[in-house]
Amino acid sequence: MDTAHSTNQAKANGSAWLGIIAIVFGVFLAAMHSNEMLTHFIYAPDTAAMYDLPVDCEEDELAEEGITLEECNLMGTAVKSVILSSPDWFRDFYIVLSAVGVVMAVLSIFIGIMLVDYRHGIVVPAVLTFGSLLLIDVIAFLAVINTGPLLRAMYLWDILLWALIHLSMTASALAVLQSKQAVNDNLYDEHN
Repeated sequence: MDTAHSTNQAKANGSAWLGIIAIVFGVFLAAMHSNEMLTHFIYAPDTAAMYDLPVDCEEDELAEEGITLEECNLMGTAVKSVILSSPDWFRDFYIVLSAVGVVMAVLSIFIGIMLVDYRHGIVVPAVLTFGSLLLIDVIAFLAVINTGPLLRAMYLWDILLWALIHLSMTASALAVLQSKQAVNDNLYDEHN
């Protein structure tokens, strides 16, 4: 019985650490997807950035931000280059993907809270949630590699980093699930 208790304690400790990691990364991921969604709402094709209007860089704002007039003009050019290099389908697709990413990131925060408290039956939803986040990363990767070199340079490394994080979290949740099944098998064997 002591081995079953110590295995249960180790499993609870493992799920607690996974829960803490899920909470921290969930907050970061929700912020990242929200920022991407906002960026794609603002970088619309028919905005002032697409026309050859001079960038409005007022002296007091430049001083407040601590940037030069050249840096301000470069920011305007950067916005225009993102809009011009985006395929027609990319903006709407990435807004939807980011919205789904925000929902899944918030869900992963709640899953993380339940993992810290080690609620019974939370490991399977954790595997599904972290696997869904990995699937979002794979879909984003496939979308970005079908765009131009500027968007690939902007997005690819971040997507690959999140995919590695979500793969690690999914594998960890699967390991906790397998240890849970092993403990249940051991308890079953002890009673028979």
